[in-house]
Amino acid sequence: MKYRKAFLRQRHATLEIQRFARGAITRKSLLGASCYSNISKLGDQTLALKILLQAVLKLQRWWRGKLLHEQRTKAALVIQSHVRGWTARQSASRNKHQIIVIQSHCRGWLTRKRLLIEKEAVIKIQTAIRSMNYRKAFLRQRHATLEIQRFARGAITRKSLLGASCYSNISKLGYQTLALKILLQAVLKLQRWWRGKLLHEQRTKAALVIQSHVRGWTARRSASRNKHRIIVIQAYMKGYLARKDLRGQLLDLRLRVQKSAANVDDGMRIINRLVAALSELLNMRSVSDILRICATLNMATQHSQKCCEELVAAGAVGTLLKLISSLSRSLPDQEVTKHALSTLRNLSRYPHLINVIIDSCGSVETILREFLRNKEEGYFIASDLLKKIFTEKTGVEAVHKLPALLRRLRDHVEELSRKAKPDKWSRTPQPHARKELDKRLREAVEILELIKVSLGNPTRRLSYKV
Repeated sequence: MKYRKAFLRQRHATLEIQRFARGAITRKSLLGASCYSNISKLGDQTLALKILLQAVLKLQRWWRGKLLHEQRTKAALVIQSHVRGWTARQSASRNKHQIIVIQSHCRGWLTRKRLLIEKEAVIKIQTAIRSMNYRKAFLRQRHATLEIQRFARGAITRKSLLGASCYSNISKLGYQTLALKILLQAVLKLQRWWRGKLLHEQRTKAALVIQSHVRGWTARRSASRNKHRIIVIQAYMKGYLARKDLRGQLLDLRLRVQKSAANVDDGMRIINRLVAALSELLNMRSVSDILRICATLNMATQHSQKCCEELVAAGAVGTLLKLISSLSRSLPDQEVTKHALSTLRNLSRYPHLINVIIDSCGSVETILREFLRNKEEGYFIASDLLKKIFTEKTGVEAVHKLPALLRRLRDHVEELSRKAKPDKWSRTPQPHARKELDKRLREAVEILELIKVSLGNPTRRLSYKV
């Protein structure tokens, strides 16, 4: 930084010296010897100097005129811009004031209108409340008047009918007038007639209701039976017509399938393709491809025993167990786990294949671990698979070699039972969540029951309430 400053100072000094030298050389070439002496106005001047001075004077006049014109033009522009700005600000201020006045008038009008509407609403509410209060008071007074009139009429009627006996307590063997006896008999007859009439109307109404319900039930049953018969007849007729129309196409399709089957080699058969895909399953990196293959295996093993046997012979059990152990808790991996467990469940439907699953290395541990940690549909698939495994003695012996997982299973059942038990301090779960929790608890308890029963101790039962 210091050297740069020194260099810049030297460069500036060099430029100044060069400028003065060039000026002296130019003056010497133009002015001649006059540049070395002070010459007065009447002194000797060369012709070149005179021409130069006249040219300089003309240039100075032109330059001063140009500068004055530019200065005046600039001043005029500044004045015009200030005037235009002042007029624009004045117009904007005037417009703003007018807008504010209009807005204030509009707001005032809207406020007055809203206040009038609210005032009318308040008046209507007050009128309705006052009318309701007056009506309630009128109804209370009317009810009180009717009660007083009823008591007064009753007292007058009793006095006219009973005479002096209405003022004293009379026993059953006491004194009664003839008019009172006639009145009491008439009242009893009227009561019996009225009760009989009400009972007859009630029985008639009940009989009508029962008859209407019976007629409706018989009519609905007859209509449902006729509808079912019509649907069955239509289905048979449609099936007959469809078979009649498709008989030729079915024959042609059968011939084409037979012809195609004759030309198919072993590499094109679906079972061989599944076995080939199974061998490449652990080497795949795409989750979508793995999911597609597992879904295909699940569907194939669900409908074909031969397919199950071929896949087991090709080592499908070990491959699926390794795949389940290598998956994570992400949603795509959970879908793959569900299809893999479902495939193992399909294989366990056959008694001669369930032992192959049990004898596979780490099969019980992997399935039980997945059962304990899965929170989705795979929980119930693993539960079905464990039930089938624990029906075999070898499966129970295999699980008893895993005391840590057995302890986790018992802790899992206790935790589910504690959550399912109603507690006044805990919030009651939603009906759907409560139903799901009860279902999970029931599955876990059944698995523990199977383990205990298979050990030959069926009398000792679990006391969990589901």
